Amino acid sequence: MYSFIKGTFQLEPVTKTSFIIIPIYAVIMTIISMFTQSNEWHLSVTVILILIGIMLGWFQTFSVRVVKTSAKDKYGNHIFKYCRGWAYLYGFGLVFVVEIATNYLLGLKVTFKSVLFELLNEVLRERFKFLPDNGWIIWLLLAVTTSVYTMILVHRYPCIKEALYWKKYKKE
Repeated sequence: MYSFIKGTFQLEPVTKTSFIIIPIYAVIMTIISMFTQSNEWHLSVTVILILIGIMLGWFQTFSVRVVKTSAKDKYGNHIFKYCRGWAYLYGFGLVFVVEIATNYLLGLKVTFKSVLFELLNEVLRERFKFLPDNGWIIWLLLAVTTSVYTMILVHRYPCIKEALYWKKYKKE
């Protein structure tokens, strides 16, 4: 938990994994989990979660800071780093609360022990986003928040868009 919180305030390089692969993977896993857990899936809940996810993804961009470093990549372009900040951390907590509340409203058993385990799972999911054993609710929230987060940052910071383009390596 400490390393997750600390990492939220440290500069990380802009990578295709964080901004492209994870949102696409989350969308794919959302679709798969909705089909495999079709007895728990509700259209009205899905629409509400999408709207909440859009707001949370937007909120998480409030404290992002992008820095141009003096280092260059193998293509000769500057490497950009970003820091997620407080809004990202608050948004992460709100995603957790929304997931617990949704589980409760859908009639799933919510106990203190299950909330603690869910918090641990959330931290693990944030660190290792490719864990397949998640429900459709968290995959949907992850897909929407990461996609909105990425789209807003790419629009707000053209340097992120530039860093995410696929470039051909030129040998000199």
